[in-house]
Amino acid sequence: MPSLPRRRKSDFDPAANEWFSQVTRLEQKVAALEALQEVARCLTSELNLDQLLAQILSSAVQVMRASAGSLLLFDPATNELVFKVVQGGLGDALLNQRFPSDRGIAGSVFTHQKPSIVHDVNTDDRFLSIGDGATFSAHSLIAVPLIHQGKAIGVLELLNKKSGDRFNSDDQELLLAFASQSAIAIENARLYQQVVFERDRILVVEEQVRRELARDLHDGPSQLLSAIIMNLRFLREVIARKPAEAKGELDSVEQLATQALHQVRNMLFDLRPVVLETQGLPAALQTYVDRQRESKDLQIHLETDAFNVRLDPKQEAAIFSIIQEAVGNVRKHAQAKNVWIQAQQAVGALTICIQDDGCGFDVPAVEAVYAQRGSLGLLNMKERAEIAHARLRIDSAPGKGTLVKLVVPLARVPVF
Repeated sequence: MPSLPRRRKSDFDPAANEWFSQVTRLEQKVAALEALQEVARCLTSELNLDQLLAQILSSAVQVMRASAGSLLLFDPATNELVFKVVQGGLGDALLNQRFPSDRGIAGSVFTHQKPSIVHDVNTDDRFLSIGDGATFSAHSLIAVPLIHQGKAIGVLELLNKKSGDRFNSDDQELLLAFASQSAIAIENARLYQQVVFERDRILVVEEQVRRELARDLHDGPSQLLSAIIMNLRFLREVIARKPAEAKGELDSVEQLATQALHQVRNMLFDLRPVVLETQGLPAALQTYVDRQRESKDLQIHLETDAFNVRLDPKQEAAIFSIIQEAVGNVRKHAQAKNVWIQAQQAVGALTICIQDDGCGFDVPAVEAVYAQRGSLGLLNMKERAEIAHARLRIDSAPGKGTLVKLVVPLARVPVF
């Protein structure tokens, strides 16, 4: 039986041709969606944020057959969108450029959390040269928001299909699905980076604590114990030659041993104040101040009469650590004669002030030096204030002493 000749698409009537076109578009859409889903699955295994962002943009450009693209992330510290990755177009000229998060086409997409297709960016009222292609000729642009848990975290933009066609609603639907998966991957990578950063920070803090403990042991109990050993050796000779003088030497050794014991107990108290866990912050502060007063070089004045509430244990530990840090800084740096610690409970808040009459310092300058050296003194205080859901303020100036003020909301609502 002779085979029938294959019919060309043009041989069918217009209705059939339209049906063929719809099938073709559907096949292309399914293929693109499968490709994007496969890419999205791969993205979830990438935890390096920079590499992930580059992979997201590269995959989007490739699957959507675009000529160029960019991925912008929101910086909440400055309320700006930042070009984190750029491919094609102006490339490196846009990398790390910033602009207000409510400006330009990208800013509109970010602010309203809605995608946008623009066929001529130069005639769009929202056009911002730095943010929307600059001098690159953008015949067609598609931008979709990166949304995670209802919150916009950035924008994904693509420019100009290589085929010369315009982006359409099918492209928008596909890119939105891809952006949704990408946003999850970005947040996962960010969380991973935060965990790594926190782990590294804890290691740094642990090392600092070990060094400080070793220094304190060397400067305190270690030297006292060495003196005790030397005195005991001398005492052995005294007993052999002049027994009558032994009592005075024994008194001296006892005094040194008592001093060493006192220093060790203070160090143990500073590391883990049991009274804080059992009796709360007011009792722990009183015990801490009593121990500090045994050293006559600094007069410490404590007022906690208006404070009688128990806080969350983590809050109490954080507050106590801030006070320890503040008083320790006074001893080390302030050249002060007095320090006043005041805790006052008012409606909805606990206010703690640590004030000294020392030399004071330039707060911004010291913070800058701390950042350069990686010092953790003021940083520790700020981080512990965050743990306590509190607001920390440090006021100081050369020659005018220092005031450390901590406001802790009793309703457990962060105060900023």
